[in-house]
Amino acid sequence: MAQRHRRPRSCAPSRSLIRPTAQAVMAALALQLAGTAVAWAQAGPAGAAVATQRDIPAGPLGRTLSLYAAQAGIVLSFDAALTDGLASRGLSGRYTVQQGFDTLLAGTGLEALRATDGSYALRRSPTAARNGAQQAGAAASLPPLTVSAEAQSAGSTFGPQARRNTTATKTDTPNIEVAQAISVVTRDQMDEQGAAPALQDALRYTPGLIGTRGVNLTDDSFNVRGFAAGLATSSNTPVFRDGLRQAPAMYASTVEPYGLERIDVLRGPGSVLFGQVTPGGLVNVVSKRPTADTLREVDLQAGSHNHRQLGLDLGGKLDDAGEWTYRLTAMARDADTQTRYIPNDRQYVAPAITWRPSARTSLTLLASYQNTDTAYNWGLPVAGTLLPNRNGQLPRSTFTGEPGFDRYNTRTWTLGYLFEHQFDDTWTVRQNARWYQSDMTWDSAYGSGLQAANQRRLNRFAFIRSDDYKSFNIDTQVQAKWRHGVFEHTTLAGIDYADVPWVRNERRGTVGALDLYAPVYGSAIVPNFQPSRVLKTDSSQLGVYLQEQVKIDRQWVLMAGVRHDSARSDITGRVTNGSATSPITPVNLRDNVSATTGRVGAVYLMDSGWAPYLSAATSFEPEAGALDYNNNPFKPTRGRQYEAGIKYESPDSPVSMTAAVFDLRRTNVLTTDPDHPGYSVQAGEIKSRGLELEAKARIGRAFELMGAYSYTDAEITRSNNGDQGTAPPGVPRHNLSVWASYRLPQDILPGVKVGLGVRRVIGTSGYVLGSTPTPAELPAYTVIDALIGYDRGPWSITLNVGNLFDKTYVQSCYYATTTCFYGDGRNAIVRATYRW
Repeated sequence: MAQRHRRPRSCAPSRSLIRPTAQAVMAALALQLAGTAVAWAQAGPAGAAVATQRDIPAGPLGRTLSLYAAQAGIVLSFDAALTDGLASRGLSGRYTVQQGFDTLLAGTGLEALRATDGSYALRRSPTAARNGAQQAGAAASLPPLTVSAEAQSAGSTFGPQARRNTTATKTDTPNIEVAQAISVVTRDQMDEQGAAPALQDALRYTPGLIGTRGVNLTDDSFNVRGFAAGLATSSNTPVFRDGLRQAPAMYASTVEPYGLERIDVLRGPGSVLFGQVTPGGLVNVVSKRPTADTLREVDLQAGSHNHRQLGLDLGGKLDDAGEWTYRLTAMARDADTQTRYIPNDRQYVAPAITWRPSARTSLTLLASYQNTDTAYNWGLPVAGTLLPNRNGQLPRSTFTGEPGFDRYNTRTWTLGYLFEHQFDDTWTVRQNARWYQSDMTWDSAYGSGLQAANQRRLNRFAFIRSDDYKSFNIDTQVQAKWRHGVFEHTTLAGIDYADVPWVRNERRGTVGALDLYAPVYGSAIVPNFQPSRVLKTDSSQLGVYLQEQVKIDRQWVLMAGVRHDSARSDITGRVTNGSATSPITPVNLRDNVSATTGRVGAVYLMDSGWAPYLSAATSFEPEAGALDYNNNPFKPTRGRQYEAGIKYESPDSPVSMTAAVFDLRRTNVLTTDPDHPGYSVQAGEIKSRGLELEAKARIGRAFELMGAYSYTDAEITRSNNGDQGTAPPGVPRHNLSVWASYRLPQDILPGVKVGLGVRRVIGTSGYVLGSTPTPAELPAYTVIDALIGYDRGPWSITLNVGNLFDKTYVQSCYYATTTCFYGDGRNAIVRATYRW
């Protein structure tokens, strides 16, 4: 039996919580499953026989069927030649899946046949004539129908592709009409690739983005186009949830992937709509939303590192009319990690309810509670990971802290709403808001440098820290859709506000050195910790924005936006160096900054499905809490990007591609003040140029393929730190990934699906040991991921194996002391899902 690498039970309070929680949920589920055991064998896919509201517009038959399959959440395969030249009048009303197909295909001479695995295929009807078929050009004369695109832009989407989003423009816009690169990771993609408990793992196959800190569950950190994202401060959070800032500060909380419907990645500056963000891009995660389709799912997992997880996902209508719908998502996980004494325990519950009194009005309430119990992984010395060590290579499982002392626990509560009302065909108002609260307890013994004499003993310090975070975010938007001749306008005006109080209480102490090659834990930690940071931060941001999207003659799409932000930050308290004799330095900082940002872009929509585009955008980030030698606050850092690219979306088949080149520059970067040691000046600059490619396709009925490639040339062009001309740490020059999955034929192995993924990373920049940080290039590595799955009726069983061949590699190196991070080793998880 595998050894449990955990800290002692007395120091793991979440273990006493998770087991009763998991047992209670399992017992309730057992009763529910027993009541449905007789019927499951005869049940088809969830919702297949349930009449559900469907709204599909008239248009070319191929596009209409693709939209219907996405809304219904089913697999549909057909030859584009079958639908060429045909049109459909669409539908609006309550239909089962088969009734919907019959209505859409009426008069076309085609029919949809359901396979035993629940998928559908299109074929010519042997009895129906084609005299009722219409030409696609006649679709313009067909009566228009109201379409709700929520399932495409924010809700569930079938397969790995999503063709609409609200992240890039805050309006429901096709991806191909956005003059900026955007990637979407759907729920199906996360499930197929075996999304691990960290957000960065769900983004492994996304171009322009890479995780930066190996196996660490305390923060969502990654690089986007050469710039750090996810390492949030009180003023900057590039991770958003449902269009609002997710967490007000670094380490406040991390995202649980099981609670997500999809992940949108907007690459390049997003300040014109979201305010202060990093110039490389932002990540917006979309919560699972209430659904009118009946949804019942139980998810059981077991795997490497004693991984055990139980999930529950329920949804559907609360009344016959479908005016009230709900969603309840819950998860409990009890697991270890590849690093000894670092657990991966979490409990998560997220209820949601939607009230839709009419087709023009909706109100969704979203709440969540999350409890995370883990410990911080500080990384390992460069000597023994990246560089040779006379004592040998350090294993991935090496723990540099103290069992029974190290812990990282966060509890997070959120409550928010999404409101939308459409006054008429022109005017729509939306308001999204969320209240957030998180408390964190973080105790840790951390390394401060490897002893050069023996290269095996790590000097250490210790700290205890407690933080209390709160935030309130609200975003109000007014949208007008209007037309003048061949000009179709979408005008958006909005105002958003964020208030973020944050209290941090940190004390430091001492702890003995640790022999990393023969660790003996239990070193005495000085109990009388001295205060080192007692700080209260109160920050706020107010932004006003205006955006115009114009489609000209259905071919040109022009976009322009402008935003003005005012940001305030007040920091009070005291700081010391943590020793008993160090002086107490009072802190009283006030910073008020403002910035104006903008974005312009143009897209040309070709009839063939290709769409070249050009864009320019700017961004800003305040340097809150920092003063120069003369006690003056710093100006915000500024970002500026030029981007050109081309996108492709097949109108009749699930194929999409994006190619983009960009030139990105960040100015006003802090660097050492050459005249006043210990202070900074805003004389730094970082440039990043690159190429990104992404493609997703479903070929035939059974084969799905996605690929991504990024070339990033990032360089520190101005600096007083001695690193001018080098790349920022953690940025790979080449990042290639390919994922393919194949569903075996029904007459060979019905219900069996296999998948294989390859990730190749070359030229990652990092720092190594020395009197000053010395830039270095990390060795290239290749990682193979694999999947095998089986679907039968309501059951789905999958085995996902990450890093199939257990490749040991260094993912990133930071600082000059003790921070190189290993990547994930082999991790296998078996997942059994029951839907009814």
